[in-house]
Amino acid sequence: MNLEALLFNVLICVALVPVVAALGRVKVSTRTAVGAIVTLWLGFAIIIVSTQFFLAKPPVNGEAKVTNRPIHLPTGNYVGSAACQSCHPHNHATWYDSYHRTMTQVASAKSVLGNFNNVRLFGKDLDVRLFKEGEQFLAEINLSNPRFTSTYPVVMTTGSHNRQAYWLAAGETPNDLMILPYMFLKDEQKWIPRHSAYINAMCLQERPELAVLRADRGRWAQVCIKCHATHGRPLAGGDELDNLARGGGATQAVEFGISCEACHGPGAEHVRVNRNPIRRYQQRLGAEPDLTIVNPARLPHDRSSEVCGQCHSVIEHRTTEAQKQWVYNGYSYRPGDDLALDPIRFIMRGRLELMPPDRPKDIPNPAETGSFWSDGMIRASGREYNGLIESPCFQRGKLSCLSCHEMHQARGDSRKRHEWADDQLKFGMDGNRACVQCHEGFRNADQLAKHTHHGADSAGSNCYNCHMPFTTYGILKAIRSHQIDSPSVKASQETGRPNACNQCHLDKTLAWTADRLERWYKIPAPKLSKDEQEVAGSVLWALRGDAGQRALMAWSYGWEDGLKAAGNHWQAPYLAQLLEDRYDAVRFIAHRSLRRLPGFHDFEHDFNAPPDVRAAAHQRALQVWSKSQQAGKLPFTRPVLIDTKGRVLETEFQRLWKHRDDRPMAINE
Repeated sequence: MNLEALLFNVLICVALVPVVAALGRVKVSTRTAVGAIVTLWLGFAIIIVSTQFFLAKPPVNGEAKVTNRPIHLPTGNYVGSAACQSCHPHNHATWYDSYHRTMTQVASAKSVLGNFNNVRLFGKDLDVRLFKEGEQFLAEINLSNPRFTSTYPVVMTTGSHNRQAYWLAAGETPNDLMILPYMFLKDEQKWIPRHSAYINAMCLQERPELAVLRADRGRWAQVCIKCHATHGRPLAGGDELDNLARGGGATQAVEFGISCEACHGPGAEHVRVNRNPIRRYQQRLGAEPDLTIVNPARLPHDRSSEVCGQCHSVIEHRTTEAQKQWVYNGYSYRPGDDLALDPIRFIMRGRLELMPPDRPKDIPNPAETGSFWSDGMIRASGREYNGLIESPCFQRGKLSCLSCHEMHQARGDSRKRHEWADDQLKFGMDGNRACVQCHEGFRNADQLAKHTHHGADSAGSNCYNCHMPFTTYGILKAIRSHQIDSPSVKASQETGRPNACNQCHLDKTLAWTADRLERWYKIPAPKLSKDEQEVAGSVLWALRGDAGQRALMAWSYGWEDGLKAAGNHWQAPYLAQLLEDRYDAVRFIAHRSLRRLPGFHDFEHDFNAPPDVRAAAHQRALQVWSKSQQAGKLPFTRPVLIDTKGRVLETEFQRLWKHRDDRPMAINE
């Protein structure tokens, strides 16, 4: 309970004394009654004075004295999240427990998730020792070629939900940060090379850890500060643009992580006028919005979504001059503004013709940026706004981010805080309830089943599975697309993007899907190749697809709904093959999915082991799978390239694998 609420309750109790006395319930002297009344009014004066004092008093902040990293310090019209807690304790508490808050943190015993207990990490060219001295986290980096050894303090962390990266103070200026070339996976409780956590051609280099160490120097001030902090300014008070690349200037943010003011706008005026308790309670009891602060829930659906879109989208600076404005002053967009009119940046769309006419003349083809599929659908995680704005439900309806998500857990929500924080979904929005808000007819089970041609309580009647399939990639897994769309074999042919039907019915061909879509929904079947008619769609993507497609299929082969629809007895040979993939992330995902299959729960393998060890793991996995077939006759079908006797059709299997798309690629999550 905050101070104001405590004083208020005490005063109410005191004020009841003369009231109860007047009713004859309690005998009190006139002197006592007068004392209670005096106490009541004196108390109100205390509330006014004390709350003005506490609301006006800035939190203690020693950031100005920090010299070895960027600082976070409320300035200008910003006051910081601590100023919100007194009047909004529930909202502050739920935000505090969210992963938005912990997106970036100062390194401390509370924020650091990784194991720094004298851990040794060995790369192709680096030997890293992680250890602690008192309260300080340290990284000793030994470089073998050329020989070099130095120890760096860990000063900041990024991430806390799935994995965590670490920033090292590397020079004399606060901007001169290196990123530790290893990151910590939260669920697995293990360290992996940073390049292995992404679909990125850097993992194909001869010395990838060293490449990460060099390429990402200064990355915090140039890239991460855009969305992993509130109102970041790479060169606050700087005077030379190239200072940024050299680590000069004074990088500053209002607050590390995504704080209250990132979504509600600067709060100085709101705090100032609400120091008056009378106004404050009038606002709480009244129906009119407080115009001194922005509440995204009260905005139109497009404006409220833009509050999220300022970070959850692919952005480009309009001009070099606009980029300089950002470098010195930060972004000018504030919640409630029209994001499309932002003078500094614009939202990168999946196709050139969708972007504003004043876009840079040399802007690249979106399909070549590593963020979009060739038809313009977003394929990189963290860019959900890009998917939303291309959806009919947004364009022709009122769908917004807040239709399904909430930034503050609702009072009365029975879920534990960490369960809510996982996706920050409103209660019940992990099923069809999210869609029947508008499509009310599908509340009826019979009508739903008639539409989906699946049982009303099956995965095939889950709106998400058909219209928001797992075709986005990031954080070492497949993620639901946020562009609401319908399954299309033609789109799969043209883009390589898995369609919802074949991602669930992993053992079926594209011809099978095309036939169902034509019979059920009158969607014309496209002309199909021999392989598309005879080989399961998932097999084609797993064997001959690009690294992103292979990663999606490696994940899908461990997806519970897919295993229920297609069985879990035939995927092992494909996952075993992917244990030797060129891309580290694909190998990691394949191993994780393999362990979800029968007989493989204890299958151990280091996805970053040398090639000969990976090849041995491949063969060992095939042996485990072969033994499992002897336990009983299992149903195999020709489309999964396994004959009725449980033998892999090696000629066809290897033909497809040899034709895989192994062009270097990056998915910019």
